[in-house]
Amino acid sequence: MRFFVKLLLCLCLLVFTVSIFGCAPTKGGDKEITLNIWIMPNSLEPVKDLEEILAGFEKENPGIKVKVTSVDWGAAWTKITTAATSKDVPDIVQLGSTWVGAISGMGALADLKDKVGELGGSSSFVPAAWQSSGLKGSGQVTSIPWFVDARAVFYRTDVFKKLGLTEKDLNTWDSFVKTLQKIKEANLTIDGVRIVPLGMAGKNDWNVIHNLAPWIWAAGGEFIAPDLKTSVVNSPDALKGVIFYVSLVEKGFVPLEYLELNSAQVSSNFNQGACAVEFDGPYEIKTLTTPPQQGGSFGSVASENFGVAPYPTGPAGRSTFVGGSNLAMFKAAKHPEASWKVIKYLMNKDSQLAYAKATGFLPSRTEVFNDTYFSADPKRRVFKEALKYGKTYPCIASWGVLEPILTRRFGIMWDYVTRPDKEGLVDQQKIEEQLKMARDEMQVVISQER
Repeated sequence: MRFFVKLLLCLCLLVFTVSIFGCAPTKGGDKEITLNIWIMPNSLEPVKDLEEILAGFEKENPGIKVKVTSVDWGAAWTKITTAATSKDVPDIVQLGSTWVGAISGMGALADLKDKVGELGGSSSFVPAAWQSSGLKGSGQVTSIPWFVDARAVFYRTDVFKKLGLTEKDLNTWDSFVKTLQKIKEANLTIDGVRIVPLGMAGKNDWNVIHNLAPWIWAAGGEFIAPDLKTSVVNSPDALKGVIFYVSLVEKGFVPLEYLELNSAQVSSNFNQGACAVEFDGPYEIKTLTTPPQQGGSFGSVASENFGVAPYPTGPAGRSTFVGGSNLAMFKAAKHPEASWKVIKYLMNKDSQLAYAKATGFLPSRTEVFNDTYFSADPKRRVFKEALKYGKTYPCIASWGVLEPILTRRFGIMWDYVTRPDKEGLVDQQKIEEQLKMARDEMQVVISQER
């Protein structure tokens, strides 16, 4: 009798155990978890676009849900730095590539260097983008490049055809100026819209430094010396790049009112046919090929007549700015293992390609550029090539302080450009003074970091 009682008890225990584990949402009886990821408005529908990509992840990982929160760029810096100091953090956070140094310098980000091998190693990523993966010289990897931004020249093919110009006429600084001069002298009006040679933003843009950087680099200049101890923003080569860029306004290629606009407004003018040439990123291709009802400009005069060319080659070669955004995990995040699974999923080829199509940005993984979406499209191929000569700023903790210094000094410089003397000339000495002050202010910050 005792035997049957014991047997009955064992059977009941077995049934109870099976029922408990049979109802568990994940293997091993783990409870379902919800991960929080903060992103910025990388597309017109940022939450929806990322959720669609992560739907596959959640299907493969039924015990993990991902909540996507979009944070406006204007509020993101304050929100992220506050989180870093308060430890009230999301599981995953998007960081602008130029922000990584400052946030890493706060000591709040998890070191992912031991996991990079799972992604194929650092050589699997666009080299310029990988430079922003962690503090230079630290040996740490505190973020993984997610998507990439680069700049190129957009031009009106109908204007060029009418004037007997080709893409090759944009190839060097000298030919670039001659091309703009030819467009200026033609004084064209197409479909009732007068064409200005060049659309270019001034100090009211969020890209003030990024807009100047390609010209500084192409002239052989830098912002900080390779030893990271000295600001060289006022070097003769850096000055040469700044003066060339400013001269495009001085020569009358850019209406002064354009210098009160930001990049989005300049792009809109180009899309509506008002400019012959502008500088823009890969997302402009998406805009020009997307119908108006979906937020694009397809059907506009520019959408039917545009080409993409690399930045013109300067005295020291060709260069462009490479930026973008990375994904990082805070040390205080509650679910590091599950969070890494999400990051790893977003780095696979299919996810990278899908997000590039949704946002218009470029993938961070080099293998994705072999897809026909990039390799078969001559316009997108320009950006693929741009990544080979593209550059970015050094990933150092003080860059978050240095960037506002440069923005302020370059902004004052633009004031001289928008208010030239009576002969329409800009006082070069005043620009030199601003660069020297920028150098001195940067040097104080850099010295404190050491």
